[in-house]
Amino acid sequence: MIYKMGTVMNFSKRYIIWFVIIIILFLSVFTFFICSAKKTAVEETLLVSEQTIEEFTITETREGKLEMILKAESAVVNESENIAHLKLPVIKFYDKGSYISTFVAESADINMDTYDIKGNGKCTVNSANNEYLQTENLVYDAKEELIYSNNNVKITRPSGIIYGTSFRSDTKLDKIIIKNQRILID
Repeated sequence: MIYKMGTVMNFSKRYIIWFVIIIILFLSVFTFFICSAKKTAVEETLLVSEQTIEEFTITETREGKLEMILKAESAVVNESENIAHLKLPVIKFYDKGSYISTFVAESADINMDTYDIKGNGKCTVNSANNEYLQTENLVYDAKEELIYSNNNVKITRPSGIIYGTSFRSDTKLDKIIIKNQRILID
């Protein structure tokens, strides 16, 4: 057999090109698996600072008398920030054990240290005196025992309806400050 010089050279070039391609593919696959393994190791070692609780309840008392009962469909507790994110919370307020009002929100965040609550979305407060308050993004300050919102508010009373642009009140809805009031009397 007689080989031409060009055919031997073509065979060697092909062999080298295939060898380089195989090496590149091998290194790519090897790098991919090493990177994937490192991500998994890092993801597995992250600390989880949240827990989910179904049918979440908090009961607050003072000198043996009820002050507040909070119930929510569920809560995601962030332990590092000590905040619970509540789904469909219902908060009943009491004064020395006597019921005074109920605060309901679409969702809320509660500071587990102070019991301050930030209601998100549509919020309502029903008082024992047949008063009904509607607003958005309602805040309960537990230390001051006040509720407030900087959003539009509507308060329905047996004597009429009050509209305003923001409000601040006690949880009984007895001492209310409403900005830019408009009253409709029945």
